[in-house]
Amino acid sequence: MIGKKKIAPKLELVFPPSGGAKTAKIIASILSGRDDELPKVLLDSDVAGKQAIKSLQEDLYSDAKDRVLGTDEVFSELKGTEIEDLLPTSLMIQVLDRMERRAEREFEDVHDPKKPIVPQIKNWAEREGIVLEQGWKVKLALGVKEKLLANPNRYIEESDINRWKELFDKLL
Repeated sequence: MIGKKKIAPKLELVFPPSGGAKTAKIIASILSGRDDELPKVLLDSDVAGKQAIKSLQEDLYSDAKDRVLGTDEVFSELKGTEIEDLLPTSLMIQVLDRMERRAEREFEDVHDPKKPIVPQIKNWAEREGIVLEQGWKVKLALGVKEKLLANPNRYIEESDINRWKELFDKLL
């Protein structure tokens, strides 16, 4: 986004994974100085993410509720989204189908673009008798990152750029 001149942050951007409200609270406290403004936080908009958002807004962010964002804020067509939904879907599908070659039906054949991707992956894996190993999302994300860095123009669509621009407009 910076290279394409879609965003021009004045300060460094940091994207530490938090794993929920408790850790997000700790990270936010570390990233902001004693008298500094709290950093903006982006969390999933699934059930757990909404609970984390509520928890942060009732506690550390009680005076800065607008600094806690959910992923649904940049999706008009999806609800209950997660961070993974921000990635190019076609690339996620491609990487997942390469990771899990033991499936009888590829995920590409059952994916519904009108629904968040993570619950679909979990349901597909269960139907296919695949046990997703702990950390499967990290492995998937690393595969997506590797392909994106190798050839970003091949996988990033205008809709991805528009969504990311909208997200960064809220974060910056």
